[in-house]
Amino acid sequence: MEKANPIRKKQEKGIAMLVALLAILLLAAIGAGFMFMADTENSINNNYRDSQKAYFAARAGAENVRVLLAPSGTLNAAATNLTMPLAGAGTGVMYVKNPAAGEAIDPTTLTGVTLADNPYLDTELCQEQYGLLNLGTPGGGPCSGSQLMGSPLYYTSPTLSATDIPGLNTANALAFKWVRITNKQNLMGALNQTVDGTAQNGLQVCWDGTTERTIPVGQTCAATPSPTSKTMRPVWLLTSLAVTPRIGQNPGSRRMVQMEVALNPPLVTPAPISTQAPVNLQGSFVLDAYDSCTCTCSSTDKKGNVVYSTCPSKPGCDGSAHAVYTAGTVSVTGGAGQTQTSYGSDPTGSASQQRVDPWPYNIDDLIRQYKAGAQSPSWASSCSGTANYFATPPSYLNCGTQTSQTFGAYPSGLPVEPTTVNSVTELIPGSVKLTSAANGAGILIIDGDLEVNGGLNWYGLILVRGKVSFTGGAGQSVNLYGSILAGQDVNATDQASTDNFGGSINFHYDVCALNNLNGTRPPRLLATHELMF
Repeated sequence: MEKANPIRKKQEKGIAMLVALLAILLLAAIGAGFMFMADTENSINNNYRDSQKAYFAARAGAENVRVLLAPSGTLNAAATNLTMPLAGAGTGVMYVKNPAAGEAIDPTTLTGVTLADNPYLDTELCQEQYGLLNLGTPGGGPCSGSQLMGSPLYYTSPTLSATDIPGLNTANALAFKWVRITNKQNLMGALNQTVDGTAQNGLQVCWDGTTERTIPVGQTCAATPSPTSKTMRPVWLLTSLAVTPRIGQNPGSRRMVQMEVALNPPLVTPAPISTQAPVNLQGSFVLDAYDSCTCTCSSTDKKGNVVYSTCPSKPGCDGSAHAVYTAGTVSVTGGAGQTQTSYGSDPTGSASQQRVDPWPYNIDDLIRQYKAGAQSPSWASSCSGTANYFATPPSYLNCGTQTSQTFGAYPSGLPVEPTTVNSVTELIPGSVKLTSAANGAGILIIDGDLEVNGGLNWYGLILVRGKVSFTGGAGQSVNLYGSILAGQDVNATDQASTDNFGGSINFHYDVCALNNLNGTRPPRLLATHELMF
């Protein structure tokens, strides 16, 4: 038997200890690596989560302000009176601030102040390139130095309460710090796009209900008509900044979003009947294009006839309103009807007809626009069939016959204009037959054909995708104050199989009824995007 070598035993023992030591060091290194990787992953996750918080807080701020811009909202009047942004004046830029408890927010800067000193600086405004602000030329990144707005005199900041912005001036305030409101101009900031390539940059942009349009210097949206609207509304640019709190070495996240919003202008059509298809007037009818709502002037000629040649330039006063406005033709048969214009009676209807080409209204777009804020009657869920608007002929859902329907509240005391109106936007999602004096106020949307039998009382707008068959006024003194606007056909007759207006109907043009349609809905969201500054 071989005798053990003590030297060899010592070597083996040393090697074993070295291996054990290396194993310990390796395990320590692996553990440290895992800890490092875990710390890195946690940091990434925290940063991402914090960034998402800031993004959605910025979106929440813009949406909060959009609600306050509704016709009855806290900010509506001030925003409507904004001019284009101007250096040294607070008339063109508004900041809605949302400080937490004890926090001061200033989007402007003094000389030498940087984003590290003031995380609430508006580092995006120079990108909008408002020429009258005289800010330095943007360089493709966040605005800095002379590109920053240098004085609080350049803007206004309304005083709001926690009723307007939940958590305002408390520890529970949302992470958005301000929302800037400006009028949109004919140059879309960092995107460097224009609304109208033929118009100069810097012109104000307005919304006519379907299209953004520029207006000349010195004009206002409210006083500028478009092909589809007697008035327009300003497009507001909402820029929202959110900054999350610093946590340890994490400086917090900073995100910006931007929205373009605008109130829909009143859909003031130029006639009590506006239709894309030919119109046949037959039998007993009254179509009155004289708007007693906005016209208060009158005079008589030498024969004692009432004339309105001295009226102001308003729809229904100056001859701009008609009994029938159509892209087709108008035929009159029977001789028992009467159309009334702002210049007096016109038994033949020839002087009160207006044929227009091209047709200025996109009925499909208008229905989609008003659908967003509409409600539907409970029976609408039972409408049957399949809708195919693009078939020839198109097909609609069938909503059957509905009796004595009420949508909102038809005003009392007419023709004296009511001081308040309980108006609704009601959507019937297919073709329907309304019987026994349906009534209401606001916007009645028929996403198909409309047949009325046994009368109607409506104050406002009736918007129809298909044709309308009106089979009698049922003895009502006036069936409609406002206007019917339809795409394919508008018909009224004593016989269901014909396409005529008749049957003792009485339609009365009324601008007040058409102006009273926006209610309390917030502005329409036209576009939204994130800003990477």
